Amino acid sequence: MRHVASSTARGGAARGLTARRFSSLAAALVLPVSLLAAWPAAAQSRSPAPPVVAQAPVAPQPAYVPPAYVPPVDPILAAIQERAADTRVTRSFTLSDLGIEGPVVLQGMDARRDIYLPVPAGVPLENASIAVDGEYLRGDGGRTTMVLSVDSTPVFSRRLEGDNGSANATISVDNRPRETGFVRFGTAWSSVIGEALCADERGIGNVLKLRPSTRFTYSYDAGQVRSLATAWSGMPGSGALLVPGGTLSKDTYDTAWRLGLALETAGKRLVVKTLSSIGDEVDLTNVDVPASLRAVAPFSSFVGVKSYRIRDASEIGALLVMPGSPLGADVAVADVSLLSGIRGALDALGARLGTASGAFTEWRAKAASLGSSSIAPDEVSLQFLAGRPIIAVGSAAGGKATQLFDSFWRTSLASGTVTIRAVDVGPEKPSTVPLSSLGPTDGNLDVLARGDWVVTFDLAAATGGRSLPSRLNLDVAAAPGASTSEPVVAVFLNDVLLAAKRLDATGHPEHVTAAVPPYALAARNVLRVTFQRQPVSDRCRETPQAFPVSVLPTSHFELGGAAPGGDFLGVISAMASGGKLLVPDSYLATAKASLPRVVRAAAAAGMPAGTSTFDVSSVGTPFRATGGFLALDVPVQGVAVKAKVDGDRLIVGTDEKARMLDITGLKNVALVQAVRGDDARGILWQSIGPVAMTPAKPVRLSKGDVALVGVDGTLTELVASGAAPGTVRVADTDGPAGTLQRLWQNSSDWGLPLGIGAAALFFLLLIRASQVRRRGN
Repeated sequence: MRHVASSTARGGAARGLTARRFSSLAAALVLPVSLLAAWPAAAQSRSPAPPVVAQAPVAPQPAYVPPAYVPPVDPILAAIQERAADTRVTRSFTLSDLGIEGPVVLQGMDARRDIYLPVPAGVPLENASIAVDGEYLRGDGGRTTMVLSVDSTPVFSRRLEGDNGSANATISVDNRPRETGFVRFGTAWSSVIGEALCADERGIGNVLKLRPSTRFTYSYDAGQVRSLATAWSGMPGSGALLVPGGTLSKDTYDTAWRLGLALETAGKRLVVKTLSSIGDEVDLTNVDVPASLRAVAPFSSFVGVKSYRIRDASEIGALLVMPGSPLGADVAVADVSLLSGIRGALDALGARLGTASGAFTEWRAKAASLGSSSIAPDEVSLQFLAGRPIIAVGSAAGGKATQLFDSFWRTSLASGTVTIRAVDVGPEKPSTVPLSSLGPTDGNLDVLARGDWVVTFDLAAATGGRSLPSRLNLDVAAAPGASTSEPVVAVFLNDVLLAAKRLDATGHPEHVTAAVPPYALAARNVLRVTFQRQPVSDRCRETPQAFPVSVLPTSHFELGGAAPGGDFLGVISAMASGGKLLVPDSYLATAKASLPRVVRAAAAAGMPAGTSTFDVSSVGTPFRATGGFLALDVPVQGVAVKAKVDGDRLIVGTDEKARMLDITGLKNVALVQAVRGDDARGILWQSIGPVAMTPAKPVRLSKGDVALVGVDGTLTELVASGAAPGTVRVADTDGPAGTLQRLWQNSSDWGLPLGIGAAALFFLLLIRASQVRRRGN
């Protein structure tokens, strides 16, 4: 122990000596350094001292406050809040969606065409544009110009050169609201072939064509849609109808076909959607999941897939709130089954989102309010589903709702919810139909060489079932032009020339009248008024320019034409006031496939959606026909058929020795025929083959009594009864008067023998009378 201690003492003494030597050395070094540091101060001390400047007192610095604790942002909550704040709805449709199936052709020296594009009435637009898809031919050369306009305001002009080429263009549409519910898209075409004023401009080689793929795209704020009228006007070219999945009840199916027919009558192509169930396959081809939701389940399951099989109810709920969803619709049959299904799916989605359920409740109220609402059976309410407005119709309000959405009452629907107790489309039952009530069209045109005023109308909707149009009274006015030749107005109904007249062109109203023959009418009609002018004055002393013409609002159809006989037009006319629709009970289990078939058959038959009745028949059970009717795949008794179907065999003609057609093996075809009985007249629709066919395009029936219908519409239409179509104009009557009427209609069969017999009897009586006189004398 002493040895260790002495060692420690000697070590401490050595360290102390070393420390004293180091301190002496440091002091020696510090002295020169301090002198060097003081040298600038000494140099400055020889200069005069600067004046003393007063300085403001320095404010005391605030005490340091540590930042508040910010919890980490929940990505799911942030995504839900972002989607709840975005209420934009984007619509995009083409001219083909509006029913324009072929190209719009403009030809000649000067040609113009206006197309009305539907938008929500009174709602400002966002990012609206029209992508014009067109081409031109320029075989005659000269100067050719295309001008595009929006609401009569030119927005684009282009000179077209070369023998042919593309006329594609994208034009912007201003965002102001349209109170009429339409954007008026105009196209003008000018072709000047010769340089000299008196050159012949009648070449046919310069043509402009607008394809049906021309697309209109716009967005709007869904919160700006506050009334049923605005929601109806904002539907695009196709109208989506949402119904419950599985087998529908009779009342729900009844409401569904009426709403579908109302959409088709309004020019919307019906698309039927059903609420998905677990295990269903959904098409996600056009679904673009927002970026904020791509990492959030169950939305993440829909990213990058074209088809998806539903695994649980929360995935259905995700489709019900996501914009662009395949379950998004414009109209819904809001029965108990649909509302409970939507509510359950949304509840499942809220439970799966966990901590973000509070934000989801806000999003749900904005994007899918239908899932939290109760719709009464006779109620029509404005709701939201998949982020866009939807019209929810009670299960028993179909007939009244379709009449309410007729043009007569539609503009009065300024609220979001109504309860319908009674409604009548035409309470006054007038004897005339104004042309201004048949569709959106402007009666003023600037015509240089030729201009067309066109309106399309549904026969049943226009006449209200009162009677057929018997006469057209057209009032027009034309301004004087440069040429001394009078302008000519020609009137066409379904491409049948009704009348033509030279106009005085003094700017005053002029009257054109024409009878409407039955063969010119159809279930869907196109009335065209064509104005033609000589484009230049005598000896070309003036430059050609357009002068205005107008179709006046006093123009109208007179009603009072009697219904024709037993062809399609006769049945359509008879059912204009209402008829009975009959379907088999198997249709209720296949609503998505059968509803479009029923709707297009009813539209072809001219059945009004509001005043017709509906019934369901068991498969194979015959129906006893009375009154006007439309029967789809249901056997009917009490009528004389002209053709029949046996499996995939079609037989046209009831006489076995003189059949018009007997064929086997047809598919994707349906037989449609007009039939009559003692107190019934209607249309039979029979599917040929094991799978029922649904037309993808409207079906047109008019001049025959038997037709074959395919996917693309009417394939063949013929007269199987042997009578010329449209020649009988005596209205049918029930009872004894109807029997006498039919005897008179068939007078060609018994009239000649009866006349010969009466003449022979008359001569026999004369001979007998002369014999009696001789005996008396």
